[in-house]
Amino acid sequence: MEYLRVGAIAPIYISFLLLFLASHSLMILVDWWLSLWSNQYRDYSTALDEPILNGTTTAIHFTTTMIATEEHFDTLYYWKIYIALCLSTVLAVFLRLILNSYICVSSGIQMHFKMFHAILHAPIRFFDTNPSGRILNRFSKDMGQVDELLPLTFMDFLYIGGHTIAVVILVAVINYFSLIMIVPVVLFFIWLRRYYIKTSRDIKRLEGACRSPVFSLLSSTLQGLITIRGFRVEKDFVRNFHETQDLHSASWFLFLTGSRWFGIRLDFIGATFLSAVTILSVIASSFLDINAGLLGLLLTQTAASVAIFQWGVRQSTEVENLMTSVERIQQYYKLPPEAPHNIPEKQPHKNWPTHGALEFRNVSFSYYDGGPVVLKDINLSIDPKEKIGLVGRTGAGKSSIISAIFRLAELAEGSIRLDGIDVGTIGLHDLRSSISIIPQDPVLFTGSLRRNLDLFGLYSDADIFNALEQVQLYEFVMSLPDKLQTEMAEAGSNFSVGQRQLICLARALLRKNKLLLIDEATANVDLRTDRLIQVTIREKFTDCTVITIAHRINTIIDSDRIIVLEAGAVKEFDEPHMLLQKKNGTFSAMVDTMGFTESAAIRHSAEMVHLSRRNKALEDRDGET
Repeated sequence: MEYLRVGAIAPIYISFLLLFLASHSLMILVDWWLSLWSNQYRDYSTALDEPILNGTTTAIHFTTTMIATEEHFDTLYYWKIYIALCLSTVLAVFLRLILNSYICVSSGIQMHFKMFHAILHAPIRFFDTNPSGRILNRFSKDMGQVDELLPLTFMDFLYIGGHTIAVVILVAVINYFSLIMIVPVVLFFIWLRRYYIKTSRDIKRLEGACRSPVFSLLSSTLQGLITIRGFRVEKDFVRNFHETQDLHSASWFLFLTGSRWFGIRLDFIGATFLSAVTILSVIASSFLDINAGLLGLLLTQTAASVAIFQWGVRQSTEVENLMTSVERIQQYYKLPPEAPHNIPEKQPHKNWPTHGALEFRNVSFSYYDGGPVVLKDINLSIDPKEKIGLVGRTGAGKSSIISAIFRLAELAEGSIRLDGIDVGTIGLHDLRSSISIIPQDPVLFTGSLRRNLDLFGLYSDADIFNALEQVQLYEFVMSLPDKLQTEMAEAGSNFSVGQRQLICLARALLRKNKLLLIDEATANVDLRTDRLIQVTIREKFTDCTVITIAHRINTIIDSDRIIVLEAGAVKEFDEPHMLLQKKNGTFSAMVDTMGFTESAAIRHSAEMVHLSRRNKALEDRDGET
């Protein structure tokens, strides 16, 4: 019912129902009028021949309105009504088909919109637990069946189903003796259909479930094609693909076999029904005085109905099977969404945040309800414009800090405040648009370079060129034929990894937000690009609060303070030099594992930064006095 509910409003469905009843009634009425026409002409011919057979020349006078004058059958009268009925039937069927197509197409459009909207607003946990092939399966195969197969199948089912019901009613009215056979046949058919549809629906669900691994494997294979060829495991992936494809083919063959099994039994029901109606009509014609025209109408309609009965029932079961695709789509557009993107009554002022002060109050964080707590009772206070380094072993919770700030999942406990505003109380769009991030893997989209830098068209070309110049990409972009309108390939593959990371850096420079998060941005770039990014961050983001997840400790040793995470808890939080003075400290132990030479260089750098910062503080104090 949800499929029909989203398709149209109630008046359209009422109109469709009236047209459905009218079209089938008119179809029967056309044949009935032909039967009446033939009976009247037969009576006319018989009456016309009777005086000649009796040897008289008495004039014949017909009292019915069917015949206009003596010895003249008014064929034009019957012809006009027949033409009117045929045109009415064509018009009713045409309007019914238009409404049927409108309802089905509108339902498909609305379901696609709702599913796409739900996917866009789904929490990140959904994408972590659902492979891309499963999502593609919903948007490709399932949506294709709803758009292409379901409207035609539904149309056939309604036409044949309505025609069969009309014929059964016609048989019962003309020859009620046929009810002796109709009742058991209908009961057997209902039982058989229920028996088949249970199995068929489950097989269809199985086929849909077996289809998703094919999409997932193909998608992952294409993404990792270079790695597959590098390790020479092509045969293994081909074998895996054949296994998943065979499993899907087996479920599909099982569905086809079930359909054939059902079709044979439907043929048996149809043949039995037609034979019974024929025999009972011959027997009842002497008792009920059924004229030849009605009897011919009865047998003609029954034979026509039996001829299409199997197809109609198979289409009805196919409608139910295709409804599994509707069911799978509905599962997606009923996904629980993220928090609201905009909350007007909680919207911060336009320039928020103006300082970049960040505070964690008893923060505990997990990626989903009931999941493991990855951040445990964190209490931090970060001052405006402060440069913070974030270090820890793998799995310590470094990336989870960024996830908590961006609200990729809701906090289990506590609150995070940015310039005094609890980020959990405002809209996600207001929060995320106010924070810049340079991720470990650069995120670029298909489209122009300008659109990747300024998605919403908020900045002028001069601002964009200025940002590109600061990351030393200006000359490269100007050397491109289309400059800012250069089309980016998928994931920016027509640019090097370092260039993609610099584009992300230029995007952050352009937005000028007061809080910048850097998630190991130099982990996958060469040393030259690494130094360029580090220098740009130090020089261009002096007025911003910067939190950097360290890939190499030497890149954050000049930070104002360093947060050391261990098992989701803050182990240490102080200046780098002070942390290195702790002989048994966690950060000091991490530096010592880098070797004597590297460790000594880092300790010396930390000491120099500490002395420089202390001397600058003393000079500022003397200047004030």
